Amino acid sequence: MNLEKIFEKIKALTKEVGLFLKKAYFSSWEIYHKGTIDLVTSADIKTEEFIKEGIKKITPDIPIIAEESFSGEKTFNYEYYWLVDPLDGTTNFAHRIPWFAVSIALMKEKEPLLGIIYNPITEEFFHALKGKGAYLNDRSIKVSETEKLIDSLLCTGFPVSKILEKPDLFMPLFKEFMTKCQGVRRFGSASLDLAYVACGRYEGFWEPYLKPWDTAAGMLLVKEAGGEITDYFGNPYNPFLNTIVASNGKIHSQIIEITSKYHPDYFKPHRNPFPTVDIIIEVEDKIVLIYRKNPPYGWALPGGFVDYEETLEEAAIREAKEETNLDIEILYLLGCYSDPKRDPRFHTITTVFVAKGKGELRAKDDAKLAKFFKIEEIPWNELAFDHAKILKDYLKKKKYGIYQLD
Repeated sequence: MNLEKIFEKIKALTKEVGLFLKKAYFSSWEIYHKGTIDLVTSADIKTEEFIKEGIKKITPDIPIIAEESFSGEKTFNYEYYWLVDPLDGTTNFAHRIPWFAVSIALMKEKEPLLGIIYNPITEEFFHALKGKGAYLNDRSIKVSETEKLIDSLLCTGFPVSKILEKPDLFMPLFKEFMTKCQGVRRFGSASLDLAYVACGRYEGFWEPYLKPWDTAAGMLLVKEAGGEITDYFGNPYNPFLNTIVASNGKIHSQIIEITSKYHPDYFKPHRNPFPTVDIIIEVEDKIVLIYRKNPPYGWALPGGFVDYEETLEEAAIREAKEETNLDIEILYLLGCYSDPKRDPRFHTITTVFVAKGKGELRAKDDAKLAKFFKIEEIPWNELAFDHAKILKDYLKKKKYGIYQLD
């Protein structure tokens, strides 16, 4: 396969398509809705037909997969095939915003061999051939040299099929990047966003739930321009994955550190409180405290999470045994406490029991140390979580029979 020869013919075809789109942009067209806010115009459909007819003349034996005529098949069982987005940025086009592009890629399995992105309004023609570098209007391009995220300009987009239904899946990541970089742009054409990373105008790009024809050409441009491209977790990217991160390579790990926390398949924007128990274990005139193995470090009451199909009392008895080796007899319920700072991963609500303990005290499980403390020996300044408040309430209860909230 002679890629250079194919490229010259596809380049000429793309320029013809660009002229058609430019004329259409300044004339009239029909608008249809694929979804509530997902548009397609008659220009998309006619442009796709134009491209498919042209490609069939150039490579008659290579299948063409294009956005508007895609049948919805889950896998592509082809060695070579074309991925075509005839008009990436349809919403911009429909509103007469001159920010859209034709995106064409020749694929071998999941790897692009040839990529073209063309904005007919600005007349910027981006292209790349595998192993041959990346170009803008036939001039070689490279990614930027910026090394710090805070000095970087990023770009992104939101999935039109999901943003109305579940905006909270996507906005927290956008919000965090807004506070960690120089700025974030959202222009509505993923192919052009990737082209701008390749030529050094942006340092990075991220977006979920794009389609293969959105990213295939841009993926090759970024790689050939010296950049890096992965999914949200830093795994090698291909156009069939549902998240993408592209960068100049120098800030990639800084971006991944953030995107890995917000993959929309796993991120939960609303976290339900988790039930926990804490136990004030009395042994003669002392109480038991453990020193935590895990953050936040410090002395704490024995306790932990309540398992499924377990009562609070059963959880208290189990946790006491697991962390202190003591057998306990629950005396009474001190109260329930709620503090969002208990655990940064989720807001835990704890139920605190007072119990009598017996047996040999040994630090186990999450406890690094376990020790008996007389009341006057409690290390108040070293207590973790809100356990100082809990113990103060416990002492008021012992002294007055009731306790008063501060």
